[in-house]
Amino acid sequence: MSPAAAPDATAPPAVDAQPGAAAAPVLDVADLTVGFGSAAKRRSIPLQGIHLQVAAGERMALVGESGSGKSLTAAAVLGLLPEGAEVIRGSIRLDGEELIGASERRLRALRGGSMAIMFQNPRASLNPVLTVGGQIAEVIRVHGSAGRKESWAQAVELLAEMGIPNAARRAKDYVHQFSGGMAQRAALAMALSCRPDLLIADEPTTGLDATLAQQVLELVVERVAMRDASLLLITHDIAVARSHCERTTVMYAGRVMESGPTASLTGDPKNPYTAALLKAFGTVDQRRMYAIGGVVPTLLGELAECAFADRCPQAGPECRDGVPELRRLEDRRVACVKA
Repeated sequence: MSPAAAPDATAPPAVDAQPGAAAAPVLDVADLTVGFGSAAKRRSIPLQGIHLQVAAGERMALVGESGSGKSLTAAAVLGLLPEGAEVIRGSIRLDGEELIGASERRLRALRGGSMAIMFQNPRASLNPVLTVGGQIAEVIRVHGSAGRKESWAQAVELLAEMGIPNAARRAKDYVHQFSGGMAQRAALAMALSCRPDLLIADEPTTGLDATLAQQVLELVVERVAMRDASLLLITHDIAVARSHCERTTVMYAGRVMESGPTASLTGDPKNPYTAALLKAFGTVDQRRMYAIGGVVPTLLGELAECAFADRCPQAGPECRDGVPELRRLEDRRVACVKA
């Protein structure tokens, strides 16, 4: 992760902190801005001023259309930004430790230890030439003090805990011998093998049928809770957030549009984009399928107006007079001048 300027002391306060909460958040992202290309040229800036917090033991959903910056935000947290990307400004703290500018050695120690991730495609994220059990055991050895025999036994135990039958035998199999659902369960076992404080689940049910997807989501939530860990669930489906997460952050075009308790956010959205997402996923009464018109803006340079202005049915001249700040409104934060 490239070094960035020191966090701006005038930046908005923590946006997702619950009133009265005394404990520091497990994950605290402030004013995160990520760009591609040279500063001397017109660069793409796909993340612009992201504010996000995940409290200890909390289930937070990060929701938005494809291209909104959800997975890139996760990559920045993990220190796994793609080649050519750099943090322009902002702060990322894990358990109070600043990650912007941290050495690769330190980030490797944290990944798999204090924070872990489940990727969209477990067949691509798991090594095809190593046994599934061997990969899990290796993570346990690298981030702990267990020997080969003990780490293997723990790997088998984890696979069994995730609902894989005949775990002792299946641990010797390779990922191509696992079904999609079983591969995702194995990926969850690996992610939780060292009891991380934070699990990032990036669209963990992609490619699974509805029944398997529900089973995997329930397993993720259940096992994370058993370990008193925090969950950041990345999804494009706001209905998934409503079913499985206590709080939700809605992203659009590299910005946070609304963030707060899931029940009130989905029951009474304050940002027009949140309302449009709810309609698009059929979470409100309607007779016809709904699609959000228009296209996501090309993020070349810093935004000068509300990112949703061109697609918003409520947009007026005031929506093009600068970028709306993420401000406190009732029980949440909202970036909309009309809210």
